[in-house]
This record gives sequence, structure tokens and C-alpha cells, in this order.
Amino acid sequence: MADTDQRLFLVEHDLRGLTSWQLASVHRALGEAVRRENKRGRRIRYVQRIYEPAEQRCLCLFEAPSPDLVRSVNDNAQFPLARVLAVHSCVPDEVGFEADAAAGDP
Repeated sequence: MADTDQRLFLVEHDLRGLTSWQLASVHRALGEAVRRENKRGRRIRYVQRIYEPAEQRCLCLFEAPSPDLVRSVNDNAQFPLARVLAVHSCVPDEVGFEADAAAGDP
């Protein structure tokens, strides 16, 4: 599979009822599930985790060829997910940030 076959997926997790120890445990299990899939030749990358404590939500970003593989690693880690969304990401260049700051935009 070519790297161009990889797409970004955002996974939303509802963390209500999980202790901080349980949360750390499922994230370790998720990392292990990703490593196992990579050893099997299935390309998936756990890119980032964002925790939102007020709503007890966690957003995890994955790079993979399909949402099925993303669901599979979450299932293998026993980390129930609320949903998987195909997403696009772009990072503004520094010129864009400087122009926004000069214009007074946040």
C-alpha cells in the first residue's frame, strides 16, 4: 500500500465513568494494538490524542487506509468509541499566522 492510500480519521471516545488509571491503561492498550497491526503489515498510525475534561471526551487522530482498521484497533484495545469520522487536516503556514496577528485577528 502506498502512503498516498492513507487517510485521516478522528475517533471520539466518551470517557464518562473511567478513572484516570483506566484512561491511561486503555491508551497504552491502544498503542499496543496499533503496533500489533503494523507488525502484521497493516499500516496505521496513532497520530494524536486530545482530552477534553469538561465533557469527559477524548479525540484520537489516526492515519490509516480505512475506518474499519481504525475501529478494529480500538476494539482490540477494548476502548469503546462513539464514532469515527474521516477528516482533512491542514496546518497554516507561518505567514498566515503573522498576517492574522498583524490584522488583529485571533
